[in-house]
Amino acid sequence: MDRRAWNKAVENHAPRFGGFLHSWQWGEFQRSLGRVVERVHREDEQGVTLAQAVKMPLPLGQYYWYIPKGPIGSASVDHKIEVLRQELPDAMFSRLEPVENPGLQKVNDMQPSTTTILDLTKGRDEIFNNLKSKTRYNIRLAERKGVVPKIVNMQRFDDFVRLLEQTTTRDKFSAHPEAYYRAMLDVMKNDGAEAYLAVGFYEERVICANIMIDFAGVRTYLHGASSNLHRNVMAPYLLHWYLIEDAIRQGMHTFDFWGIAPEGSGPKHPWAGITRYKKGFNGEIVTHPGTFDLQMKHMWYGAYRAMRGVRRFKI
Repeated sequence: MDRRAWNKAVENHAPRFGGFLHSWQWGEFQRSLGRVVERVHREDEQGVTLAQAVKMPLPLGQYYWYIPKGPIGSASVDHKIEVLRQELPDAMFSRLEPVENPGLQKVNDMQPSTTTILDLTKGRDEIFNNLKSKTRYNIRLAERKGVVPKIVNMQRFDDFVRLLEQTTTRDKFSAHPEAYYRAMLDVMKNDGAEAYLAVGFYEERVICANIMIDFAGVRTYLHGASSNLHRNVMAPYLLHWYLIEDAIRQGMHTFDFWGIAPEGSGPKHPWAGITRYKKGFNGEIVTHPGTFDLQMKHMWYGAYRAMRGVRRFKI
């Protein structure tokens, strides 16, 4: 299949969130990082199976296939698993994130299994009126303070990096290398899944920045960063509202905030703060069953988990 046919097939069978991870452009982005990517497509009497698999190295010359937010398609989950066994047979295992529980070995989540999404077809006024009152207040406050949100080009990439360094230090989490974000923005563009920067200016200085991805009518907030300064002007709230309004104008149907803490996880969860922020937009909470391993080399897999555990790779 060529790029357009692949993306159309993915759009027809995409999960409610994370479909961009199956886009042709995401696969090319992964290849730009030096990774091997295999695209699995089968249509038979059982239905359609689609999977974009990224090859991940393991010790002793072994490897596994990672299929983020997949496999997808109209076939049953059991049939999809059988297709993967046939199409990707030589790995130690395949790591899957299907929308149905496949009954396989459950492992720690790679991508978020819970998110909150907005139905953009409801329109600007209904969505705004449905925001939590504090979120509406903060959006209006940012407007009064003179925050200016914009979608920008790569000339503002250094601002994103500067803010990301502040955010990771302040909130105590690790980020990808700078080259990873640059490659994403360079590769993922034009006629399909598009990654781009959006920023908030205050007094002509960038104080918050997002990396967004648009694919198949869904706008996803993938990465964000904000300054240690001027936090009282609430710039991220207005930036997100600007992006929501822009998505509505462009005819998109969904805004995905990409990851919140699982329901009932409590205030000590490392995502508790960002979860409160995202829930302020009062979207629908959507949950997938999580991440699972399809074992192919059972003795290797058992020994590896027993001795070291499976190392998590960022993707």
